[in-house]
Amino acid sequence: MTGIKHGVRMRSIAALLIIALACLVSALSSAAPSSAPQQVTLTWSDDPRTTQTIAWQTASFCPRGRAQYAEAAAGNGLPVNAVAVVARGEPLLTDGEKIIIHTATLTGLKPGTRYIYRVGADGGWSEPLSFKTAPDEARAFKFLVFGDTQNDVYDLWRAVLRRACGTNPDAAFWTVVGDLVEVGQDPEQWDAWFDASQEAIDIIPVMPLTGNHEYYTPLWGERSLPSMFTARFKLPGNGPEGMKGQVYSFDYGDVHFVMLDSQAREGARFLPDMLERQKAWLEKDLAATKKQWKVAFLHKPPYNSETARGNGAVKAAFVPILERHRVAVVFSGHEHVYARTYPLHDDAVAAAPSEGTVYVTAGRAGGKARVKARAGEWHEVYYNPAEEPNYLVVKVAGNVLAVEVYKLGGDLIDNWKIEK
Repeated sequence: MTGIKHGVRMRSIAALLIIALACLVSALSSAAPSSAPQQVTLTWSDDPRTTQTIAWQTASFCPRGRAQYAEAAAGNGLPVNAVAVVARGEPLLTDGEKIIIHTATLTGLKPGTRYIYRVGADGGWSEPLSFKTAPDEARAFKFLVFGDTQNDVYDLWRAVLRRACGTNPDAAFWTVVGDLVEVGQDPEQWDAWFDASQEAIDIIPVMPLTGNHEYYTPLWGERSLPSMFTARFKLPGNGPEGMKGQVYSFDYGDVHFVMLDSQAREGARFLPDMLERQKAWLEKDLAATKKQWKVAFLHKPPYNSETARGNGAVKAAFVPILERHRVAVVFSGHEHVYARTYPLHDDAVAAAPSEGTVYVTAGRAGGKARVKARAGEWHEVYYNPAEEPNYLVVKVAGNVLAVEVYKLGGDLIDNWKIEK
């Protein structure tokens, strides 16, 4: 009898040990970084008509990633004959933990065609997603512009992005005019921003630019090149030497887009001739395009709304070139207000909108608002979105470029157009 009791006791102890071991393995597994793809992001690094660039991140132990794609058909699944593309993996160190940024550029795509895709590897795949290539001749299209999204929490940014994309699901792409995050070298900030951007950033391409906060580090007063921005966003590499991936241009339809970097002060230690490099590049870039419309973006507005935040060096570097090449609109951020100048040329109001350049400060799409702000003498429209963030819808159709500006709740702030 004693032997039987002893045997039962030993089996019970063994069972408890097995359960404990199973719990430990489960806990360790859940704590380990996932090999499933995260932060799936669409950008263009080449022609939007025939290519699509996709980036995502995984844990460092994930095998080489792949992207699979096929033309969209009935249903939402990926067909068995999907094309596979091996991704390029680049390690990125974040808070002592190494992750892998995977990038795949799909080529040879058909213009104006919707595709189904997924990314990952045998250790885990994303859900099937979709994108649409640009048509051969995009005679009419729209894109979305967002002001600074920076904050400690990105719930408000999530609401603005979903509202804008939900009411404009046919937008060709969207952009943020710099200051995407509060601290550009803080990986937790980027994780929060990308998490808030899902269900838009993996369906509609994003073509962002840097702001001064992309240069900030967690050490107060310390600055760095925007390496986390350039590591996570795979953008055209046609910019000036030393600034590729953060200064670039691309075409969509009959519009030539230019993305500049206005952070001469923050980047002075690393690229003291930053503005000079961009000036030479910008002159050649704008002279080479034959597109009807030219649109530029830079974070710090050449025509600011607050005297104390003047950007004289940026204005002196870029405005003469932009106006000489008849750039129609320049979108900026930085001031967290919405402001639109009269059409300007050589610091004076132009005779007609088509004969000048309109400078637009895009407002805010995040939680930071300016309590004290005022218009400049050159502003035709000025609005401080202190109570509610906003976004811009830009529509291009033939010889008309129209802009609508909305509050998060849907109220219209401004509505204007340029006709050529």
